[in-house]
Amino acid sequence: MVATRHTRFAKVMAILRLVIFAVIAVALVKFAFFPAGDDDAAGGTLDPSFAVPQMTTFPMVGSITNQLTLNGTIKSDPSTDVKSTASGEVSHLFVDSGTWVEAGAPILELKEEMPGQDRESTDADGNVTIIPGSSWYKYHQVTAPVSGRITVNALSGQMFTIGESVGSISPETYSASATLSPEQIYRIVNLPDTATVTIKDGPAPFECTNVAIVNPTAPATTGDPAAGDNTGGGVTVDCKIPSDQWVFNGLAITVDIVAGEATDVLILPVSAVEGRYGTGYVYLPTDDPDNPEKREVTLGITDGKMIEIKEGLTESDEVLEFTPLKRDEQSCDPFTGEGC
Repeated sequence: MVATRHTRFAKVMAILRLVIFAVIAVALVKFAFFPAGDDDAAGGTLDPSFAVPQMTTFPMVGSITNQLTLNGTIKSDPSTDVKSTASGEVSHLFVDSGTWVEAGAPILELKEEMPGQDRESTDADGNVTIIPGSSWYKYHQVTAPVSGRITVNALSGQMFTIGESVGSISPETYSASATLSPEQIYRIVNLPDTATVTIKDGPAPFECTNVAIVNPTAPATTGDPAAGDNTGGGVTVDCKIPSDQWVFNGLAITVDIVAGEATDVLILPVSAVEGRYGTGYVYLPTDDPDNPEKREVTLGITDGKMIEIKEGLTESDEVLEFTPLKRDEQSCDPFTGEGC
């Protein structure tokens, strides 16, 4: 009886396996020789009129701080030449090299020989004779133009002419100097009076003074960055190190500059704005994604991620999150070249 039941169960399972295999075979034949019709295919393809939604954003009210953190070094302030203010022979040295001098202190004395005044002599016969006058000496003091430690490059009896260097004075002061890129120059149009200097493994961060943009091709300026040849090559921001700070020439530092703060102002991501200084443009979405509405706006400060919108937009104005230029850059595949 038990053997009979096992036999029947085995037959049922065999029949089920045959049915399953048959269904699979029919399905394979259907896919291989009877592809989906037009109606079926229509459900599996994209509508060619479908457009990718435009990514947009709205201006929001917020606070923004224009702070730059720059890498730089400590450098010794340059020495000042001491130039001869007259021609003559060194008759006296008032100081030796290595002496600290104050501005206006005498450095050396020059002796300038001056011709005497000729006179006439008439003898009894009326003959006139010119008698040369005796020469005399005029003395000139060369003084220190600035305070500092002096190096004298003159010897007693040495001759100098006007404008020749007789020595140099080192102020023994230091400055912090950090390189600026062209984009960073536009961010610090309104320079603060002070900046914060940090020296790794050195003293606590401290303030430096007299912050100024230094352009190798033009004098230092604290005004318009467009003045001169501000191409970014070698342009630095410098500030004076306080005399009570112990620093060394060549120390690596960071310089933090806060060049503006604004609260409760309209701000946008920088990706949504063309331009970073003065005047910029934003783009408002339209029914035609390829032709957004271009609008001019007045720009304020930026922190590199967000930018202040002073005029041209309200909180209710919807704008593209990425300007057309930024959008094109994002759609460019550098590997295949598609979209580039």
